[in-house]
Amino acid sequence: MGPRSSSVGKAALLALILGAGALVVGVLLPLPPAWFAPVESRRVEDRRGRVLAERVVPERGRQVWVELDEVAPHVLQALVASEDHRFGHHPGVDPVGLVRAAAANLRAGRVVEGGSTLHQQTARLLAPRPPGWWGKGVEAWRAVRLWAHLSDAEVLTWYLNRAYFGRGSYGIAAAARRTFDEAPGALSLSEAATLVGLLPAPSRLHPAVDAEASRAARDRVLDRMERYGALDPLEASRARAEPIELRAPRVDDLAPQFVARVLADDPGQAVVTTTLDLDLQRRVTALAQGQVASLAGRDVTQAAVLVVSLPDLQVRAWVGAADASAADGQVDGVTARRSPGSTLKPLLYAAAFDEGLAPSDVLFDVESRYATTHGAWTPENYDRRFAGPVSARTALASSLNVPAVRVLERLGVASFQGRLEAVGFRARRTATSLGLGLSLGDLEVSLLELASAYAALATDGRVRPLVFVPGSGTPAPGVPLVTPRSAALVTDILADPSARAPGFGRWGPLERPYPAAAKTGTSTGFRDNWAVGYTRSWLVAVWVGNFDGRPMSEVSGVTGAAPLWAQVLDLVETDAEPFSDPPGSERREVCTLSGGAPGPSCPRATDWFPAGRGPAPCAWHVAGCGVAWPAELAGWARDEGLPACALAGGGSEGLAVRWPDEGAVVWIDPRLPAEEQQLPLSAVGPSGASFRWRVDGQDVGDGQVGVRFPWTSTGPGEHVVEIVVDGAPVGRRTVVVRGGP
Repeated sequence: MGPRSSSVGKAALLALILGAGALVVGVLLPLPPAWFAPVESRRVEDRRGRVLAERVVPERGRQVWVELDEVAPHVLQALVASEDHRFGHHPGVDPVGLVRAAAANLRAGRVVEGGSTLHQQTARLLAPRPPGWWGKGVEAWRAVRLWAHLSDAEVLTWYLNRAYFGRGSYGIAAAARRTFDEAPGALSLSEAATLVGLLPAPSRLHPAVDAEASRAARDRVLDRMERYGALDPLEASRARAEPIELRAPRVDDLAPQFVARVLADDPGQAVVTTTLDLDLQRRVTALAQGQVASLAGRDVTQAAVLVVSLPDLQVRAWVGAADASAADGQVDGVTARRSPGSTLKPLLYAAAFDEGLAPSDVLFDVESRYATTHGAWTPENYDRRFAGPVSARTALASSLNVPAVRVLERLGVASFQGRLEAVGFRARRTATSLGLGLSLGDLEVSLLELASAYAALATDGRVRPLVFVPGSGTPAPGVPLVTPRSAALVTDILADPSARAPGFGRWGPLERPYPAAAKTGTSTGFRDNWAVGYTRSWLVAVWVGNFDGRPMSEVSGVTGAAPLWAQVLDLVETDAEPFSDPPGSERREVCTLSGGAPGPSCPRATDWFPAGRGPAPCAWHVAGCGVAWPAELAGWARDEGLPACALAGGGSEGLAVRWPDEGAVVWIDPRLPAEEQQLPLSAVGPSGASFRWRVDGQDVGDGQVGVRFPWTSTGPGEHVVEIVVDGAPVGRRTVVVRGGP
């Protein structure tokens, strides 16, 4: 061999060595991170992992990551037997498999076997390859690199999470759920073989497309599992006999507005586990639908409900629309902003308590005129009557309007509005424009904002964001709305059925068989109903109305929202603990008439005062007379027929029938049952004074000043209503009943 041929041989040998070295180096280089970029679809789950909604990945359909130990073992056995039975016994490319596939294809005269390994298929799933034979070589090269860098388990994991199983499902988890409504770990042998059988042609072999072709593909997988020892003949025979039953996934669309809110907050996870309880969501939705149906004849079409656990502030149910199928069913009643009516009053009184008002302080509920930018304004109560001197406790619990206006006048509109805006309430108008009407709901708010504010009243007076995703971010310290003491005072008042009785009577929907604080609200023109309330463990907020702002037919918060509030609260609460006493407070006796220290003949009650400080001396009690009415109450006292000394002593002196008016005429509707047409007898006199009601000479029940007595008429005609003390009548009115059957 001459010098030239020797040099060529050496060069060839050197090239071979360098090529082999480059091959080794290339195999050992790190794998490109882009191959392993996440492409999961976003799934929103309830607190127990049940799917609420799924948002597909553009161009990639549905894809949910699952670890190998979450997949049933026979899925792996079926995959290996079907696609690469020598998996684990080759370096990513299987020469034996290639030869066998080539021979099989030659015998059949067409391509019947591919010969590509699971490493090669995984490489193809992780990154696209060039077309043609060159592409095949690139794929094989990548398969070897995967074999060098990944364990067998990792290869199977990536394959099972990236493979396409048809019908928009990428990965075994999405395929199992969308085809059989199962988790990948719960698939039967037949179901596992069915899904693996789809892999050669998922669009054509899916059982929803061609049931027979899918069954044949499944049986081929079972045959190979039996051939390669993954199954015994009996197991294979049983699996072949099992029918392929498609089961649509149970993806609930019961909380679309909640899901939208969670995704808008962008928690960043592919699978978002939320605080929502799907079982509770279903039941609350059904209750909301039932309440709307019961009010359909009174122009009510929608309702919204929010249920929050306390004190962790986790949202457990969010019904944005009772009727999601309606044309306006995608409107979110939880976040829509509307006039809150009287539901702002607890926040107003809490702010006033911060500034020195006491629950026992007396406010004057008398006709009052105020100058506004729109002219003179005379606020009225719901029943268009005035109660005269009332405690702040009674005024708030009974939702009297004039006292609330007086409290806001004392506190200052700008001051109160500033508190609300500091905790997230957004006002579209200035304090000057809002004026004293802010006390009665002249500020648009959402159910979500109200719930957050009432949660502050239920806890420590600080407003914190409600929680939708557990553990998302650091718990907020909260923004102070009122002091803990003022929050507790308002809670005590809203949970006081006696203080609520003058305005709402007893045993209505707000009065539960366990301690619960609640407030209703009705906007002007009956456009919005609200009921918000809480126990120590739960808060429920309800809105009822029409999304287009159309008025309801005289449906108030007590008749529209409150019954639904009570039903929902009863779902989650059965035996609530009593509320805590206001911190730094003690109970002291007080004159219920004036709010001062009780004199010898004052009607008495107890209420909360700062520790070590009691009420001021009673300024209205005059020795030998009883009551000297303040000038502002003199007109009201005359209208009510009360002499200056009428309420002294708390006895029968001064007791009088307040309703019915003398000669009042009422009509009985023959279409309605009698128990729905009770007449509310009421009396004025010493606070809390007791007596008997007598109608037409017959005792009909016990009475108490400040509590309405429901009397069912005995029929048409003139009836005499009397107040009786110690067997003697002390007040008398005549009422005429007409109509009836």
